[in-house]
Amino acid sequence: MQLETTRFGAIEVEEESILTFTQPIIGFQDYRRFILLPGPEDSPLVWLQSTEVGDLAFILMDPSQVVPNYTVKISSHELAELAVSDVSELEVFTLVVVPKNPAETRTNLKAPILINPKQRLGKQTILDRSSYPVQFLLAQAQENGDEPEEGVSNARSNS
Repeated sequence: MQLETTRFGAIEVEEESILTFTQPIIGFQDYRRFILLPGPEDSPLVWLQSTEVGDLAFILMDPSQVVPNYTVKISSHELAELAVSDVSELEVFTLVVVPKNPAETRTNLKAPILINPKQRLGKQTILDRSSYPVQFLLAQAQENGDEPEEGVSNARSNS
């Protein structure tokens, strides 16, 4: 299918590359179908582009890039919703916000985007029992080596 996007122009999208979100991304209830597109070369960033509207795209990153021990703990219900038996089967991303002042670039560690690449399912979850911040400044993490304390294992993307 042909998709007209604001950021990437016209792109050809294979039906089997479309991710279906079981729950919408917070604040974007009307959109559930997305594709992942590579970010800038030599960058850990990727784009989550809506296939339903061309001007909706999110920047995502692998949170372990800034928090090496980033851990996602979700319920068995959420695992079933994503058709997996363990969180290690999921790719884990966080939303990145890039304001006009690059020093204020931040990621939301509290509400990661979880993707089952085999079943092409995704969802955003809120880590209720976590001390991860909603606004984690990337510049601060790079300068100070700061990282929020949380868990033991690292659930991260293989891509």
